[in-house]
Amino acid sequence: MAKAPTGNVTAFDGSGQVWFKVYQISAVTNGGTSITFPAQNLAGVSFTIPKTLPTGQYLVRMEAIALHVAETYGGAQFYLSCGQIAVTGGGSGTPGPLVSIPGVYTGYEPGILINIYSPIPANYTQPGPAVWTG
Repeated sequence: MAKAPTGNVTAFDGSGQVWFKVYQISAVTNGGTSITFPAQNLAGVSFTIPKTLPTGQYLVRMEAIALHVAETYGGAQFYLSCGQIAVTGGGSGTPGPLVSIPGVYTGYEPGILINIYSPIPANYTQPGPAVWTG
């Protein structure tokens, strides 16, 4: 998510170090025996916005990363969706860590440059910043 600095989300392009993560669905591994993707084939995702998120207008960015050809640099495929929301009755939290998009990824992160087939990864590191829980 990224808060519109002027209070007008329709004029905000999301530039700068303003993005923070509030939710993720990560791949699940079994010590190298298997890897599964709980978000695969979901028609939608629901999550709770942290109660301490300040009142304001925000951009929300959903990102799905396909890893079926991610064993070489540039092979991971990013699928994005964005929306605009207004938060009312918010709190006094300070979301973070903040990152820039583009700029948050180099393409060499272990959760982006990864062979999911052989050997099956023993663990999976979700790329991007830590989830801010408020």
